[in-house]
Amino acid sequence: MGSDNKKYWFEKRPALFFTLVIVTGILLIDFISAGILIPEDYNSFRIHSPFYHHGLIPNRHASNIWGDRIFEIYTNSLGFKDKSCREITLVPDKKRVLFIGDSFTESMGMTWDESFPGILAHELPHLEILNAGVVSYSPKLYYLKIRYLLEQKKLRFDELYVFIDNSDPLNELTYRDFEIYSKKSLKDFRMNLNRYLFKHSYIYYSISNKLISSRRKSKVTENWNPVSGPAVLDEFSTNQEDFTAATVYWSYSQKTFEKWGKSGLELADLNMQNLTDLCRQYKIRLTVIIYPWTPMIINHDLNNIQVSHWEEFCRQNEIRFINLYSSFINNRAPDETIRKYFIPGDVHWNQEGNRFVAEQLKPYLSE
Repeated sequence: MGSDNKKYWFEKRPALFFTLVIVTGILLIDFISAGILIPEDYNSFRIHSPFYHHGLIPNRHASNIWGDRIFEIYTNSLGFKDKSCREITLVPDKKRVLFIGDSFTESMGMTWDESFPGILAHELPHLEILNAGVVSYSPKLYYLKIRYLLEQKKLRFDELYVFIDNSDPLNELTYRDFEIYSKKSLKDFRMNLNRYLFKHSYIYYSISNKLISSRRKSKVTENWNPVSGPAVLDEFSTNQEDFTAATVYWSYSQKTFEKWGKSGLELADLNMQNLTDLCRQYKIRLTVIIYPWTPMIINHDLNNIQVSHWEEFCRQNEIRFINLYSSFINNRAPDETIRKYFIPGDVHWNQEGNRFVAEQLKPYLSE
């Protein structure tokens, strides 16, 4: 009886002890494998947001990749792409201009100095230019993010430039069910746990990638693809190939417009109206900018639904409207324009394209 009392707990419960050793070993191997086998994370600066779906982590220096180019990226204290990790005062000491849009505004594939916001910041030092743009944003997220910055962060700025993209109506359908949630909620905990496991568990990473791949065959998922994995992504149930094609064609294909574009544009209109009213409340001058994708340039498409809708929206709301379609669609041959201003095989602007956009916007910023 006395000898039994002297036994250690693992001697009394050998099966449990053996199970714990095996599980611990698997977890250790899984953790070590993650560090060796999971590819470098080029989206480590991206994160979900309970206030505006997704954004960039504040004060982060990271490597980003676009196509075959790897480059350095910095974010400031507000989680905006910037020249360095720096503190942004909430109240400016000079005129402050805020840009917001999607991947074109974030300037995918470009460093800060190569991006049109960075070029304008360098050439117009009397202005403070901030870039709140993030890949896959659309009017709902423009509105939610600006409202968060004004009401929660108490950020103050004088002008807001909103870059409306051709993909916005389709993204509006993707985000239509997104609602603000608490940072202390179960949903936020689940997303943070999901993000951690996706980066530190090779088993979880492998299973998640297979699920994402399988799901993409039948449904559309958000294409900003943060490292936090599938749980962060919202879905709009439809055929992916048709839905992706609609991103381009909805604005000049009546069939595609009726199928997706019309309902997406109605959502975009509603959220832009909310943003317009918010800017009026805070006495912020609002400017709306539209620009063509390469298919519009090829088709010499100067007047589509995208153009006419936002031109009329701005007219009714007495908002300054900048139409860059004619800047890219003119007497120059379309292939020459695309070769000069766009990343090869991509719809986004290259370094020269970003500089060209900056030159088009400079006169408006100087007013």
